[in-house]
Amino acid sequence: MPDPNRGADGDPDAGGDADAGAAYPDDVAALARELVRVPSENPPGEERAVAAYVVGWARAHGLDAERLDTPGYPERPNAVVAVGDVETASTTVVLNGHTDVVPAGNADAWTHDPYEGVVATAADGDGGEREVLYGRGSADMKAGLSLALVTANAFAERVDAGDGAGSDAAEGALVVHAAAGEETGIPGTRACIEAGYGGDCAVVLEPTDLRVATSAKGVVTYRVTVRGESTHASHPDEGANAIDAARALFDRVDAYDAELREREDDLVGRGYASVTSVEAGTDGNMGVIPGRLTFLLDRRVLPGESIEDVDAEVDALLDAAAREADVDAGRETVQYYESASIPADHPLAELVRDETGDRAPGEPWGMTAATDAREFAAAGIPAVVWGPGSLSQAHTVDERVPLEEVRDARGVLEAVVERALDGALDD
Repeated sequence: MPDPNRGADGDPDAGGDADAGAAYPDDVAALARELVRVPSENPPGEERAVAAYVVGWARAHGLDAERLDTPGYPERPNAVVAVGDVETASTTVVLNGHTDVVPAGNADAWTHDPYEGVVATAADGDGGEREVLYGRGSADMKAGLSLALVTANAFAERVDAGDGAGSDAAEGALVVHAAAGEETGIPGTRACIEAGYGGDCAVVLEPTDLRVATSAKGVVTYRVTVRGESTHASHPDEGANAIDAARALFDRVDAYDAELREREDDLVGRGYASVTSVEAGTDGNMGVIPGRLTFLLDRRVLPGESIEDVDAEVDALLDAAAREADVDAGRETVQYYESASIPADHPLAELVRDETGDRAPGEPWGMTAATDAREFAAAGIPAVVWGPGSLSQAHTVDERVPLEEVRDARGVLEAVVERALDGALDD
């Protein structure tokens, strides 16, 4: 098991020596605001500063914390906070969040600076107004990460005060992941699990409007290269235009997409295959027939489908295009996320639904987006996706999260953790 104090001495990146003026609030809304103010865009991958902040925050509140490297990405660390002894605990609950955010884009398009962390009022859709936190990552998912941290702090305070002495919860442990790279499939959460911080169950705190998701789609992004032969556009027949070759391939992608739309999961909907980017003829003179075209193929993966099966289907599509239409094309995987699912009536899902109550619809539900729940599924750890804020706000201009919902979620999550550690999942 890693030493919880590793990196504490002489490593400012690990949060050992926090700046004197740094703010480490214990209010969940104020903490979310501070996290938004630490830019952590991916790409390019700037999670180091927010990982340092998380470690510094935890240590300022007397919690054990460490920075964990992500294999293959030395400049993109994770932060882990632990309450209790994860080696001897009867039950360990993991609260998982990611530190990276998608790029904010043109700041002038935002009503407020995307990294200022402005709290203001906004229309709530019912003719009223509510207090919201604006900023890149406010919903996806620094509000969720702040919720995990203050929950860990509250649990530590109860343990230190002797509350529940003799209960199962007193023998349990709580772990917070502040993981790097979720937005582009970098294995930050996997690194935390493999370092010994896997736990017995997990709540992935993505924005779900407090609905409990037991399933999530996966995705594979392929870069497909279509090869032709370039020549001068004044005598095109002396070459082979890669754009012409790609037409037949695009038709096959359309047919594949139509087939996938016939596959449907009860909770997450249909599979899809979509071309999301095309590039050809950009590296030469305008009068040159392009000898190369590349495009990105986005394949949404349903629960029960493996990445290997999807790879085989795409390879078969390319092989058929080569055989039947003489298309010379190959593919490489840019990124992938496995799908994830647990039974809709799993005790963890029932527990979170019960504590959420009428704050959100309670029927079984799944997410159409990919999440790091996949890493827990791969490790055999039951996980649900649940958190404040709306997925519709993720990656948008003027991203925001309602602070009343964030504050309300704190009581729910604390109750979930307490009951899970008291043996509710063993009933």
